[in-house]
Amino acid sequence: MKKLTKVVLVIVWTLSLAFLIIALTDIYPDNIFKDYKFLVGIGFILITGLISVAFKKILKTA
Repeated sequence: MKKLTKVVLVIVWTLSLAFLIIALTDIYPDNIFKDYKFLVGIGFILITGLISVAFKKILKTA
């Protein structure tokens, strides 16, 4: 169960990183995140912090 949780957290973080890269670069000229770069950045920081806390809890219980 712990391994599955770690895999899911890694997938969520990777997807949020991909959204951040798409929002901050002009790879896709008409992307939907173009106007929300700041919110995507704040969301990435928030997700990273929450995943960090989750990993610490998982490692503490191991």
